[in-house]
Amino acid sequence: FFFAHVPVASPLPAHPTRPQAAHSGACEMANKCQTHAKLPGVVEGNDPGFYGDDVPHILTYDPAKTLGFATPFIASDLTVCANILAWGSHLGLVAYALLLMVLLAYTAFPDGDIGAGPACANGQNSQMCQLNDTLLAAKTEFRFLIAFILAGFVGVTVNIWYMRRKNYAALCGSCRNLLIQLATFVPFDADNLQLMATRQKLARWVSLAYELAILKARGHMDSDQGYGHLVEVGLLEPAEWECLVNGDRHSTVIFWIQREVMRMGEKGLIHATHVQTCASAIGFMRSQANDLMSSLDRDKPFPYTSLTGLLIKINLFIMSTWKGVQWSIWLRTFGDDIWQQPKFYADILVLLSWNVSYAALFDLSQTLHNPFKFRRIDVAHETISKGIRQLGVALMGPGNLPPEAPTPSFVGTYATIRHHYPTILPPGWVQGVAQVQAPYPRPSPYVAIQDL
Repeated sequence: FFFAHVPVASPLPAHPTRPQAAHSGACEMANKCQTHAKLPGVVEGNDPGFYGDDVPHILTYDPAKTLGFATPFIASDLTVCANILAWGSHLGLVAYALLLMVLLAYTAFPDGDIGAGPACANGQNSQMCQLNDTLLAAKTEFRFLIAFILAGFVGVTVNIWYMRRKNYAALCGSCRNLLIQLATFVPFDADNLQLMATRQKLARWVSLAYELAILKARGHMDSDQGYGHLVEVGLLEPAEWECLVNGDRHSTVIFWIQREVMRMGEKGLIHATHVQTCASAIGFMRSQANDLMSSLDRDKPFPYTSLTGLLIKINLFIMSTWKGVQWSIWLRTFGDDIWQQPKFYADILVLLSWNVSYAALFDLSQTLHNPFKFRRIDVAHETISKGIRQLGVALMGPGNLPPEAPTPSFVGTYATIRHHYPTILPPGWVQGVAQVQAPYPRPSPYVAIQDL
């Protein structure tokens, strides 16, 4: 009756009409085989789960020990710099600016020679110099416009990420609460095997509904991979899969739980008041498990996202083009000596940093969109769910009831423990010490209060 994690070597029987999914495919999909750098102050969970046996997730971290500047280079998977294609686009913009510098310097300056002095002195090359001023003004105007839009965009993005993780935390709490309610109100009788099996089945169903809610957020609630995972961890019996409603399998399991509680109430095994209490706990869990990735009330408006992305791309293009024109003026002024100018190299670094910072703030929307996947920055569901399953097994078993405390006999009207609670007497009462027959060989801590 206990549904602890089932070893891979001896999984539960597969569904007769559905092949059990191999975890290697999910593992490859998660790209879990890459090595992740260990960072100081970061606590990780490394329990096996849907994406394989070795997919770490961050449980918590110490902000005082984060590496800051070095993190994007040492542990890029924890930052918005994890996408190699993004770095390629930024370096491509720098290359575009350098190419534009060379082309303009040799073709667009009719006055003077390369390296003959300031290219814009005495009204020379007025068209290119005016173009430089125009692009500088455009860059300045876009910078202020995008600052307001991007600040709101980032704020909404982080808030949606927080809401989804908060929803997950509430789901975990509702699972634990429902397990406690069921373990308390469903009768415990070690001699009644059917009743004990029902207790274990209810606990398994709670964990099954919880796991299906996460699989829905991961896009695998109805997939063969999801089925194989549920069978492997011992949460799903083969005959149950086809009875679950596609797209709402977690809701179906919650319906099963409430139906079982109602039937036990009709048989008189659970008091009607306790049935209502369980129904409230079941309803709250259903509301939290409904859709962790709800797009109806949590996705940003598409026009808002597309507008922000368009403005970011325009800003990066204007900035890179302006730098290309400015560098062409420098090349026309210094000639081959431009490669000996420190400001040229500093400006290349400034352009790269500018483009990376603006694009990275927009890329937060992609990085933080779904916190329930396989990345280290995602929710450590495997570690958390392991604790919830263990709690269900323990509460439904016989070994977690409190020990029966011995009841001491004593003389007097009231008694209290001197070492723990102060005795406060009402007017007309005095305190006296009486004999106490303690069940242990040490001075009695009890004080009797007698009415004189």
